[in-house]
Amino acid sequence: MTEASLLSDKLRRYGTLGAGIVGDSMATIRMAQASSSAASDSQQGATSSGYPASAPKERNWTLSAEGTLTRDQILDVLAETVRVQSIVQQEVSDLARRIAKERKSEGKKKKKSLSLLEGHKKVKELNLPKEPLEEIGITDAAFQRLLTQYEEDEEVMLKARELVHPVGKGDPERAKSITIDKIVEIHQFMVAEMQKVLTEFLSLDQETRSGFTSKACETTAELLVSIAVEQHLSVHCEDVEQAVIRYEQMLQGNAEFARCTEQLANMMQHLTSAAQPRVEKASFLKALRHIAESTQKAKVFAKKLYEEYRAKTCNVVDAYRRFEEFADSATQSAEGLEEDLTPVEMQLCFDEYRDDPQVREAWTQAGAESSFLMSSMMTGRSPSSGSAAPEDKKVKKTKPSEIVEMQDYMVDELKRICEAASTSMAGNSSATPWRQDIAMQMVQALASASVERRFGVGAEEMTMAGFQHAAALQKSERFVRATEKQQEILMQVAQLCSPAPAGE
Repeated sequence: MTEASLLSDKLRRYGTLGAGIVGDSMATIRMAQASSSAASDSQQGATSSGYPASAPKERNWTLSAEGTLTRDQILDVLAETVRVQSIVQQEVSDLARRIAKERKSEGKKKKKSLSLLEGHKKVKELNLPKEPLEEIGITDAAFQRLLTQYEEDEEVMLKARELVHPVGKGDPERAKSITIDKIVEIHQFMVAEMQKVLTEFLSLDQETRSGFTSKACETTAELLVSIAVEQHLSVHCEDVEQAVIRYEQMLQGNAEFARCTEQLANMMQHLTSAAQPRVEKASFLKALRHIAESTQKAKVFAKKLYEEYRAKTCNVVDAYRRFEEFADSATQSAEGLEEDLTPVEMQLCFDEYRDDPQVREAWTQAGAESSFLMSSMMTGRSPSSGSAAPEDKKVKKTKPSEIVEMQDYMVDELKRICEAASTSMAGNSSATPWRQDIAMQMVQALASASVERRFGVGAEEMTMAGFQHAAALQKSERFVRATEKQQEILMQVAQLCSPAPAGE
């Protein structure tokens, strides 16, 4: 994965400011790998106070008529965002440490944790500097698109690297005492604390939630989780990040660590999404109907492609090229939509408009419930009580043992397709590299089509059945092993698409 796509992914999860202040250990590892050759450069520009040098007093951040920024403006915005995030991170860490110390000294006299609203008030009292994109009036998504145009620009990527992977502020000596097991334990604790924050936020009425900006959500959550880590585990969060970098190679293969970081990322995305106003009902319906149409086209395409691949009238290289063309075409067709909603945003909109029969019908036709269930499983949440998913007899009849068998079969198919892709790439090193996202989608689509042909159960039905039998499946070592193996194979696909290091 390139630095630009890493930055884009983290911006999507946390927003521009949150990309720097919210801990995401897996992103830390990936960025450390992507930028190891230039790690020392990120130290430039710091003052003796620990904050980057002040931004220029006069700024020209006016958007063009097309809503874009020039290269120089982008560099200036990135530099100011790095400066702001460094201040925010330091101020929040210091505040968390002070509060944790006060509460420890009070002992049993003050058992109750700081509430979300109390934490939000304390963050506001810090009077933190304003995020540059707020001043400009440009969204995180729009800024992502601008950055991807400069993926080959070394200076822009260097500055973007500082945004995603800011200079570590932890103590290397203290970090040495934090073992891998301790890192995992700390992240498990952070997941539990973040879940409390999310649950409390969702219990607030919509009017109160709308009073939070995305930045306020991120910073308040960071404060509350940091206080809990400091108070209950007696470690500094910045030291934990130092320890993560120290053990980056070993943590890559730690499934529990990966699960925790992914849960934290998804919960933060849910938190910030819940603070935003819902899109208009008409726009939501339009998005649902587009998803329903696109999903149906994708199913027909994937089934046809698999049958040709299975009949050997289409090899894996041809399959990839056709899948790439189909994916690009689907992306272009979505450009006319007013809103690009995540599964979390979709569920929040559905909760808002669920009493409308048209919305419920469109939700079912779009198969949106299975996407939400996947998101729920990633964040450890339960689906809302008013689920709109119809009772599918095939899903109800599917047994846990059959799901386990499907998972094992899926592993075999993924492995077979991955090996075919690896052989083809090795035999044609001069060919245009495959795109990671497209390659992973293709491999999954072909394997899923094979599972459906063998068992008569589609991907959506399998997701619903898996959620229905989640309690039993979590106790199945065979199921867990197969699930982890699937992730390993998909990571192998991603690595196959990565360009080889210079000199190899």
